[in-house]
Amino acid sequence: MSSAAENGEAAPGKQNEEKTYKKTASSAIKGAIQLGIGYTVGNLTSKPERDVLMQDFYVVESVFLPSEGSNLTPAHHYPDFRFKTYAPLAFRYFRELFGIKPDDYLYSICSEPLIELSNPGASGSLFFVTSDDEFIIKTVQHKEAEFLQKLLPGYYM
Repeated sequence: MSSAAENGEAAPGKQNEEKTYKKTASSAIKGAIQLGIGYTVGNLTSKPERDVLMQDFYVVESVFLPSEGSNLTPAHHYPDFRFKTYAPLAFRYFRELFGIKPDDYLYSICSEPLIELSNPGASGSLFFVTSDDEFIIKTVQHKEAEFLQKLLPGYYM
């Protein structure tokens, strides 16, 4: 049996207490998500545009963001973390398809702190919404990420 803090739920009577997910405070997760998306989408804008290929749906990029920063990543006030980006070129294609400009996307996700939503589900996932209510972000377990990645090409066909 896990405690409320371990599965991401606030204990009864402690609704204002910060939640944790896998022993990491949700505020650190929010910040890491914003830094990771800012870094990966920002770097993607420098890559030349081209047609999406089937193999683009299976790409997983991983970047290490140490708290002191590196020659490629900014310094930050969170514990060191690794950020994985699934199918970055495919998602750039989908954002373009839906008329979402990179600057608007980054501003929406990165300009203000994400708002954590309460999650009554059993998965233990954390849900966040951007302050302008444009985007919802969900944390997923590795197996769920693999499953979703298999579904992704079907949205392109």
